[in-house]
Amino acid sequence: MLVLSRKLGQGFKVGSDIRVTIVKIDRNSVRIGIEAPDDISVRREEIVFELPAELCEATDRA
Repeated sequence: MLVLSRKLGQGFKVGSDIRVTIVKIDRNSVRIGIEAPDDISVRREEIVFELPAELCEATDRA
């Protein structure tokens, strides 16, 4: 696992076409923005484990 320190407005890239930016910092939370191509699915980890596989596939096609 790579651990980075970033300030508000700073970001980093994953590969050549995914950009992650720090949008807001509060006491107990950090809000991030993720820019990725339309063919790459971006989901919160807790949602992925809760949804049945069939539903995940359906949302990928939408």
